[in-house]
Formats: sequence, structure tokens, C-alpha cells
Amino acid sequence: MSMLNIEPNQIALSLTLGLTLGLSGCQNLPKQPHLADSQNLSARINALYQQNPNPENTVADANNDAEENTGLLNPSNTNRSNKNLVAAISEQNDIHPELSGYHPIVTGANAFASRSILTGMAARNIDVQYYIWHNDQAGQLMLKDLWEAAERGIIVRLLLDDFNNSAEFDQHLLRFSSHPNIAVRIMNPLMHRKLQALNYVTGLPRINRRMHNKSMIFDKQITIIGGRNIGNEYLSNDQNSQFADLDVLLIGKVVADIDNSFNSYWSSPLSFDIETLATPDKNATKDFLVGLDKLEEEEKSNSSSSLAVYKNAIEDSTIDEDLINKQVPFRWTNMQFLSDDVGKLTKSVPSDTNLVQQLRTLLGSPSEKLTIISSYFVPTRDGVDTLVRLADSGIDIKILTNSFDATDVTAVHSGYSQWRPKLLRSGIKIYELKSTASEEKRENKLWRARSQSSTSLHAKTFAVDDHQVFIGSYNVDPRSANINTEMGVIISDDELAQQLHEALSDDLLNQAYEVKLSDNNKLQWHTIENGETIIYDSEPRVDFTDHIWLKIMSWLPIDWLL
Repeated sequence: MSMLNIEPNQIALSLTLGLTLGLSGCQNLPKQPHLADSQNLSARINALYQQNPNPENTVADANNDAEENTGLLNPSNTNRSNKNLVAAISEQNDIHPELSGYHPIVTGANAFASRSILTGMAARNIDVQYYIWHNDQAGQLMLKDLWEAAERGIIVRLLLDDFNNSAEFDQHLLRFSSHPNIAVRIMNPLMHRKLQALNYVTGLPRINRRMHNKSMIFDKQITIIGGRNIGNEYLSNDQNSQFADLDVLLIGKVVADIDNSFNSYWSSPLSFDIETLATPDKNATKDFLVGLDKLEEEEKSNSSSSLAVYKNAIEDSTIDEDLINKQVPFRWTNMQFLSDDVGKLTKSVPSDTNLVQQLRTLLGSPSEKLTIISSYFVPTRDGVDTLVRLADSGIDIKILTNSFDATDVTAVHSGYSQWRPKLLRSGIKIYELKSTASEEKRENKLWRARSQSSTSLHAKTFAVDDHQVFIGSYNVDPRSANINTEMGVIISDDELAQQLHEALSDDLLNQAYEVKLSDNNKLQWHTIENGETIIYDSEPRVDFTDHIWLKIMSWLPIDWLL
């Protein structure tokens, strides 16, 4: 997500306070980022796997560890299906020792249910890494799930980027990390925890670089990665906006690489235990469950639609039984995990180690087809020249990104829209998701009742020729390439690549516009509304003021920030 998505009043406030307070001598970050308790928690995880690497004994290990360290767990209450889960995954791994299995998670309901249910099935440890974790119903429900796992003796490590946190959320995290089986660390933290606008004055160059990685790893056996953050809008349960996104459930060989990546970020000196950054509010509750105010407010009100959606999602999901019975249709194939080195945040590693360079090396140049789906598509002049050269050589290129009305970062649209004519003249096909796309495809009654929210594309995936697909957190923009850290997997699968290529076609026109050039070289937007083909000669839902704003933004040398 672009760092330019900052409210103007925040900037004004930060400048005013900066001048008033004289911040040249501002506070520094703590010298010791990792406290003994959280280090001991990591040591306990290592000991679990070193002492008994056999995953089928997972539940017994978790029971013994919890009894010894916390006294919180009654072994008779442990769900014995945990052992069956790990055994079922292990059996599949043994059949495909050099491969990895994947299963796409397309809907927000399944995305929430998968995370929640797997949290309840974990038997040793859960490692969590996210760019955004909202303090809303989804965020608090997921924290509650993790807390309940810790109560069973599961060790939980939560690593969050700090840019979207708040002083209020700090208090939730402090209460959450008070559990003896939980540790919370903040990556590249803001120095000013309460007056956060001050950070834009005192530390803008540093805080401009963010950890954009997203993953959950359960028992080092199964993981979820992709484009989704944790929040109502990312899990298709927000009344104002929703993100169309893509995650992938992974087992097999690739999970160890994802686990190693998490550990490198967790142990980095850029990650700080929450206790080193924030202090408990004396007037606030110390009870973690009592402090979950978003859940309490909705339970007290007559309208519990948000919680009902999540509850129904879990009730409708069969992922637990399917995993245990080996009925999840994993496709087994060669897979490569890619991740930026955490040193990218401090510019302390060579640029040729960046994920974008790894992608170029592993994927090479397409020989037939290239399909790109990117929520924030900012190709830059060099990128456009590359795409045009490929198209001129006969490569079939298709792109899906957000329309102006669907994007949540207007500045990003200015960095993309100016290049449309040149791309189209080379024969590249461009599709733009409509903000009304969610209203076209409602099936569940609860979803239909909440269909007034607008949709924004948030997925990050692309297919090269007929055999390789990337899924992860990486957008096709300069920010992902050069500033933020990213992660993802390259999946070698002809069927998946074909599905992605075929997804961008005329069948998409109920949900998107296809941008074309008219006979007189003007842009047009073709779509289908109420069963009829409609052609717009001007950009839909863009008024005169928007046009002026986009034009001004396109003149500014800010592509590198987008």
C-alpha cells in the first residue's frame, strides 16, 4: 500500500507540532529490542522441535510443555484431532518429499475460517506476520483465537508492521502479550506512540520503509500466505469497502523456507517487543478478553451482523475435517519461496538480493503469455518500455488492476493511468475492476444484505507462459520493488497458469471495464451492465476535479514512492 495514503490533516498536525515542540532532540528507539521473556519463548519452540522432531507426537509435546511452563492446560481437554491433522499432513509430505502442495483461498469467508480453524487445531506453535492488523471485529476475533490457543499451551509469536498501529491498539497488544505463551514484536516501530503524527516529521525517511509480508504458520507444517491483511474489509465483511484478494494454503517442502523467513524477521534488531515501546494505561483494564471492546459492543447491540458473518463462515467451513481426512484438493508441484531480506528496510543488503530481482532471475522473460493482476500497478517508464518490447515481440499480455473508483490510493492511479495509451497501442489488454463488482456476485443472504460496500482489488498474482504463477504480497510497483519488504511463492503448474490467463477475458466485463483505444486514438471503457454492452468515452466515475488532481499528480516525480 502506498505511503501517500495519509490524511492531509495528519500532515498538517505533524508539521505544526514539529515546529512548536522543537523535535531535533526527539526520543530514540530502545537499545535492547528483545526482552528475556520473548527470547525464552523462542527457545522453547526450538526445544520442542529438537527434542521431538516427530510431528505425530505434537499434542503430547504441547501438553507437557504447557503443564511444565504455565500450568494452564488440562490434557484431557485437548482436541485429539490435532495429532490427526499433523499426521495427515506428514503422510502427504512423505508421498511428495521434494514437492509442495497448494490450495487457493479465494473468498474472504474462507480466508477467515481457514485462519480461525487452523489456529484452533494447532498443537505446538503459531507464527504470525502481517503488515496490517486492524483493531476491528476481525482483528479482535483473530487475537481471541490466538489467545485461546495459548490457553491450550500453544506458543504464539505475533510480528506486526507498525505503520497502521495506534496507541489504543498498543494497549490490546500489551494485554495480549501478557500471556506466558505469547510474544508480540513490532517491526520498524514508530518512535512516538501516542502523538503518532510526529513521526512524519522526525522519522519519515525510515518509516517510509515497511514490512509488507503476510503469513501464518501452524506447527511448521501448514501455512497461509498471500495478499490479505487482517481486518473486516480484507475478509469481505465491511459495510463501506471490501477487498477482492487471494491467499494460498501451503504444505510440503516450501513451508520450511517460509518458517525460516519468519525467524529472520522475528530475530532482527528492527523488531521490538511491544513492552519496550509502550506502557500499560493505568486506567485501562488488564484483562485481555475484557478489553476486546469491538466484540463487546457488537454483542450488546441488537445488530450482530459482523460477528454473525464470521460465525457462519466457520460453521460452513469443513477445512478441519478435510485436512484430517486428506480431502483438501492440494495440487503437488515444484514451488519456490521468495522473500526480501529484512536488511532491505535499512538498505544494508545489495539491491540484487531484492525479491524483484529473484523474480526476474527465476521467471526470465515470457515466451508466449504474461497475465498480471495487481491492486497497485505502477509500471514506470522503464517498466512500460519493457512491456511494450515484449508485446511487440508477440507476447500476449493482459493486465487487471483497479479502476479509479475502485482504488483506495488515488495517487497510485495517477502513476498508472498516464501509461494506458502507450500500453494499449502495443496490443496489451487492460482491465480495470469496477467498485461495484461485489454487488454482481452475492450468494449468501448475509453477504447480499451488506452489498452496498464498494470493492477494491487487492490481489497480487501473475502468470508467465503456461507453467509458472506467482502469488504473494508483491505489487507491480516501485514501492514493492525497492522500498518495502515482500514475500510470495512461484508455483509451477500448467493448470493454474491457464486458469489465470483465461480469467482475464470478456467474461470479466460484468465485474470490470476493458480499456480500449477508439478509432480516433481516444480511451474508451467497455463493460456490461444489466446484460447490455456499455461504452464510456470518458473515465467512469471521474469528475472534473478528479481529472485535474490526477493530471497534477502525474506531473510530480513521485513514481518511486508509489
